[in-house]
Amino acid sequence: MKFYLKLALGNIKKNKKLYTSYFVSTIFSIALYFIVRNIGQSPTLKNHQEMTMFLGLGSGVISIFSFIFLLYTNSFVIKNRKKEISLYHILGMEKRNIRSMMFLETLIIALISLSSGILIGVLLSQITSVIILRLIHKSVQFSLNFSLNAFIQTIIIFSIIFLISLIYNITIVVRSNPIELLKGQNIGEKEPKTKIILTLFGMITLGAGYYLALSITDPMKAMTLFFVAVILVMLGTYSLFTAGSIALLKFLKSRRNFYYQPTHFTSISGLLYRMKQNAVGLANICILCTCVLVTLSSTICLYNGIQDSIDRQCYMAGNIKLNGFKNPSYVFDKTKELLKNEKYDSLYALPVYEYSGSLKKNHAKLDDYDYKYLSCINLVSLEDYNHYFDKNLSLDKNEIYLYSYGKYNYRSLSLNGNSYVIKDQIKNRQVQTGNSYAFNAITIIMNQNNLDQYQLKPQIFFIGFNASKEVVKNVTNQLLKIDYSQLGEKNYYFTTQNGIEDQELIYGMYGSILFIGIFLSIMFLVAAIIIIYNKQISEGFEDQNKFEILQNVGMSQKEVKQTIQFQVLIFFFVPLIVAIIHLLFAYPLILKVLNGLLLCNENVYFISTISCIISLIIIYTIVYLITSKAYYRIVKK
Repeated sequence: MKFYLKLALGNIKKNKKLYTSYFVSTIFSIALYFIVRNIGQSPTLKNHQEMTMFLGLGSGVISIFSFIFLLYTNSFVIKNRKKEISLYHILGMEKRNIRSMMFLETLIIALISLSSGILIGVLLSQITSVIILRLIHKSVQFSLNFSLNAFIQTIIIFSIIFLISLIYNITIVVRSNPIELLKGQNIGEKEPKTKIILTLFGMITLGAGYYLALSITDPMKAMTLFFVAVILVMLGTYSLFTAGSIALLKFLKSRRNFYYQPTHFTSISGLLYRMKQNAVGLANICILCTCVLVTLSSTICLYNGIQDSIDRQCYMAGNIKLNGFKNPSYVFDKTKELLKNEKYDSLYALPVYEYSGSLKKNHAKLDDYDYKYLSCINLVSLEDYNHYFDKNLSLDKNEIYLYSYGKYNYRSLSLNGNSYVIKDQIKNRQVQTGNSYAFNAITIIMNQNNLDQYQLKPQIFFIGFNASKEVVKNVTNQLLKIDYSQLGEKNYYFTTQNGIEDQELIYGMYGSILFIGIFLSIMFLVAAIIIIYNKQISEGFEDQNKFEILQNVGMSQKEVKQTIQFQVLIFFFVPLIVAIIHLLFAYPLILKVLNGLLLCNENVYFISTISCIISLIIIYTIVYLITSKAYYRIVKK
């Protein structure tokens, strides 16, 4: 056993170039999973169920992605070690001995990865806890938190992943003979044929995905068909990278003036020879880059839209709505009495007719659920407005007063086909009551005679006031305890809303979405970089002999370097360019989905998207420079 242990340690050390990316992948995945689980089970978030729910979902996504990602990196390592393992066979080592050696190798890697990942996770949990508390606008509490459940779950999940990797590795060894293993590292792909059917399938599915993204106008429909479009684009991407890339390379090969140059000849022939394998890798990188751009830009936009949502929906801390009350003034007087010894301001009441409708330019419709122009519309009689706000305003027959949450640049308004002249736009936001969930929110104040021509809903008596969360909760609870049926009230509705609690809920929900979005984006980005690095290292070893032959027949070091740069440029930037194209086509669809969630400002999303694209290009360029040098160093040897 001591011999096998020494051999296993030596193998890991000897193959450090291969195991570097594997250790980075495993430690990173373990640390990321532990951080999310540890924070999700933190006592600090005990009363934030929405956050713990999203963090739980996030840890599930991370565990699934880690399983796929780590199996890929493991397969990369075992493929490049086939020659080494075959030599052990030839030297007389039995398969059971190799199994023992591989078991110890996996055990050593697992112990190092788990201990390092969890240690990093514990340390970074404190930093990420501070970040997430700031995202949800909570006071920062510095305390070292370690969840035993998170620790056990991390050990179990990643032990299973390491076990499956070991089984895969042993299966490869058991089912192969030494000659196959010896050749396994150098097995290349035959020059693939142009696949017309697959190319057409890719064009159709990608075109269908793009068409859905551009043609859908209804935000609700966009939310239901978003994942259909995503699946179509993914299928199209894999198909076109597999078949379309071959067609493109063969087209370049047919251009003799272009192809028969030292740089182009070696790069294109090399890519074409292994295009089956490279195409899938390129498609994976493209999909991961698209995930990074979509996830990060969307979550940043959602979070930046929080304040606007809070400003719209949480204007008053205390919100009370009475429907069907014969004597609503009693509740108002009772509210005033309960607030008598409390600190509060802005207590008011207003009878109002609340509607969901649409507002397109200066045309408003009641009960019209067109999401593109969705609007919250309140109708208030001039008589009620004057009475409850102690005003003395007047209107002619076809005149109205208008309050608008956003900009309204017209001097007239059509309501269900009836035209009115806007005498003035009032600034009193209290008239919007609690009906302000949509981006467009207006209140129309008109004479009672004009109101009577519409089929009005039952009138709501709204009571609003500002106070602390505890005062609001206490007052509303006291009001709800009253038995109003003994006061002659029947068939009534009494609803309350605590604006401060809603504000905390919004911050908690969308703060956790941003947090998970950032973590997933980092994971997708790291996965893409690891795939690129592995590919470059693997191809560097495979191309070593080829470039040595080219140098022997007269190719200069400069020409070799130009060839490498050309090949790496194609490998790097084609997936990135396609990912950006995917995002540009998806832009209107994502915008409609965000509008459907009523948490998106178009300018904010545009800035978020551009910022994410620029950031990804910068990171990619840095990775390109690093991997290009690594590839060149291997080939140069």
